[in-house]
Amino acid sequence: MSARLAFAHPGFRRYFIGAVAGVNGNWIFRVLLSWLAWDETGSASFVGLVAAASLAPVAVTSPFFGALTDRVPILTIYRIVSAGLLVCPAALFVLMFAGGLAPLPILGIALLFGMVISAYHPVRQSLGPRLVDPPLIGSVVALAALNFNVGRIISPAIGGAMIAGLGTLPTAVISTALFLPNLIIAPTLSPRNVEENGPRKSYLADLGEGLRAGWARWPVRRALILTVVALGPVRAVGEILALIADGRFAQGAQGLGLLTSAVGAGALLAAVFQVIAGARLLRLPALRFGVIAMGFAATAGLTLAPDFWVALALAPLTGFAGTYVGVSLQIGIQARLEDHLRGRIMSLWMVAITLSTSALAFLVSALSEVFGLAATTLAMLGVAALAVIWLALNPPGD
Repeated sequence: MSARLAFAHPGFRRYFIGAVAGVNGNWIFRVLLSWLAWDETGSASFVGLVAAASLAPVAVTSPFFGALTDRVPILTIYRIVSAGLLVCPAALFVLMFAGGLAPLPILGIALLFGMVISAYHPVRQSLGPRLVDPPLIGSVVALAALNFNVGRIISPAIGGAMIAGLGTLPTAVISTALFLPNLIIAPTLSPRNVEENGPRKSYLADLGEGLRAGWARWPVRRALILTVVALGPVRAVGEILALIADGRFAQGAQGLGLLTSAVGAGALLAAVFQVIAGARLLRLPALRFGVIAMGFAATAGLTLAPDFWVALALAPLTGFAGTYVGVSLQIGIQARLEDHLRGRIMSLWMVAITLSTSALAFLVSALSEVFGLAATTLAMLGVAALAVIWLALNPPGD
């Protein structure tokens, strides 16, 4: 019902169309980058480095873009980042067409994409809730999760099939085209104006205010902790699935797409469950930590699977765990935020999720060349499990 009410806002409906196209373009482009990194080098560590380069900038620059989002007209920065998203797959296409594809340019484009994404996340997390009435913000976040995970299911498999059947050049063109609707829709949106909270401060003062407000609020602080120790390990392995799909089981680009989509299927199921279950059930500590334990077990099984089909069966459990914990916490944060702090505080969420994911993805992929993927993943999960157990037994006070 709340989703239907959110769609009753014409501006949000148009925004959501662009978001759907952009999410699919994002996933196809990520699969393309990962495949080109593996195809060009055959190096597990380089695949992990490219994954980290596309994610790590969010951990460094997202708070700065979050502060900028809260200071400038939201539609202005939305247009800029939408144009930036177009540039990345277009640049990759030009390199491939000109015969200039090599490991260093691939890494450079991944880094550029990470920079643009670091600006895009606080913008979308501020713009979407401002297109509906405040009581519907929770449904906007839930719909964003559904959109993300539907794309996560469909687009990687389509991307892998397109790479295998059409080639990398047409795949880059399609990815570029899918980022175009955001630019077209932007002039038609009318977000709610931000109410000024006292006299305008300097940029650095605004940045500091957002960081302090984010850390001082319990829902944000808990989300940061759980993201690092619970979501980071599970999502890190999800970023280096090429090492399992082709490096271990020789399933090629199509296998990578199928495995990524299977993770997305579990994530979608979690997002739907969250819409149906309601906030009270989602906040039960025993259920949340039980889902985290399930995600850790499934991630370990993914690297120990005797064949590709067992890995494919376990992959949805990792997606369910990551989305269940992550989105439920994000809904709680967004529902409590004032519009003038939304960009800055949600950027802290992106820092936590991307820093832990990108750093662990690179660490696991690099160490796997020495110790093997399974042993490295099990060691990481063991350390993370100890941290989660400590957190479960010693919850911080409100």
